[in-house]
Amino acid sequence: MRQYTEEFKEQILAECQEVGNVALIARRHQISENTIYTWIKKMRKNGSLKPLPKAEKQR
Repeated sequence: MRQYTEEFKEQILAECQEVGNVALIARRHQISENTIYTWIKKMRKNGSLKPLPKAEKQR
């Protein structure tokens, strides 16, 4: 399983927003569409791609 940097993920999501076509961006960067949709889901849930802190106080 490949690991992607936060910057790369943000770049991909920005491209998807700009172009409006996840499938096209996925093919262009050779990434699964499902991977991009997972990133979008996390972005909407947390407001960021960075994981939330484990400690409840730090959230």
